[in-house]
Amino acid sequence: LLGATFSTRAEKLNVAAGTSVFLHCRSKTDNDPPLIIWNYNGKLLLKKMNGKIFKGKTDMSLCRHGRENLPVGLLSFTVTGSKSGYLLQGDTLKLHLSPVKDARIEWFEPRKTKVTGNEPRWKLQKDSLQILNLTVQEDNGIWECHIFPYNVNISYNVKVLGFFYSEKAAMHTILIICYFLFWLDIKPGFSNLLDEFQFATFNSSISLSCALNIDQQEKSDQEIPKVQSWKWLKNNILVKDHNISNINRSIQQISNVHSEDAGQYQCHIGFKHGILIKTINLIVVKVSAIPPMLKSKENNVTLCGHISPSAPPLTELCWVYVNESTSQPKCGSPISENKFCHVATTEGLWRCDLKVNNDVKISIDYVLGKFQEKNLSFIFWQQQAKRMAQIKQHLLAKRTCQCQR
Repeated sequence: LLGATFSTRAEKLNVAAGTSVFLHCRSKTDNDPPLIIWNYNGKLLLKKMNGKIFKGKTDMSLCRHGRENLPVGLLSFTVTGSKSGYLLQGDTLKLHLSPVKDARIEWFEPRKTKVTGNEPRWKLQKDSLQILNLTVQEDNGIWECHIFPYNVNISYNVKVLGFFYSEKAAMHTILIICYFLFWLDIKPGFSNLLDEFQFATFNSSISLSCALNIDQQEKSDQEIPKVQSWKWLKNNILVKDHNISNINRSIQQISNVHSEDAGQYQCHIGFKHGILIKTINLIVVKVSAIPPMLKSKENNVTLCGHISPSAPPLTELCWVYVNESTSQPKCGSPISENKFCHVATTEGLWRCDLKVNNDVKISIDYVLGKFQEKNLSFIFWQQQAKRMAQIKQHLLAKRTCQCQR
């Protein structure tokens, strides 16, 4: 064409799959020629003739600007997962990048921390990342793949279905598991961080919960799998089979807690392709005093704190005399006998604290009183009257037997 010059420099564009990209057919003049043609691998994609546009069927790759050909190289990267949709806590997922060629890859987890390859559950390979034993707290969210030298970033949403996560409770559990595994000389794998310890006092009420991290009634998310079964077990024995429609109220209520209520509870929620299990270790604490009251200045009372079924690691029981602000707590580990006792000689308010890693979980007050003489006389005559009544019953029984003979 007379009076027009064109750029014949080839372009290379690197993009992430699923994103939009603009391909330009540039000229060095402001006026477009009467004919512009876009081809992809030799097939017609788009033709602009005298201001009118005619479309083809495939992607873009080659622009014919008048009589000149302007090649445009388009490299599209994509990340795929070995499984799609929601995955259950404990599943394994492999993220794969293609194409790789001479690319250098960096992966970033949902909190934007770079994966180094030294993590116990994240296995880094040349073109992929394998996530073992998926957890809600660490793996659920947007993962990113950074591709060098192409300057392309790709996001991938990892959806992990599990139980509601409390960061404070999880950190407490991690400390207990670390201590326990160190004591047994076992290298931690953190495969069951959903195990919890809950504490209750004697005769109190407690609710055990296994709420999911998503709303099962959410209608807009069609990928949420349906619950097939839901039940509670205690020490591997079925306690209750729940109505599936009430999954958002996944609570096991225990009233008037006793020592026999202590133990391991498990919430089982079944799906079509797997099952979620949450374990809760219920620890029951009570106090006792022998004798229940001080009799005189020379006598004393043994105050004991009891733990059922057994104390978790990093646990201690402490007795403190509340009536005196300067009183120092008397603490000891209850692991050997599941109790810790302190000999008290002072009447007043005493408190038993159960601590885990110096964090008070349960406190129980005990008022230590003193026997008065009138109390002792009353108890003596009460015991005498009881013995006389028993003797009278024995005599009546003997007389009846003689009459029968």
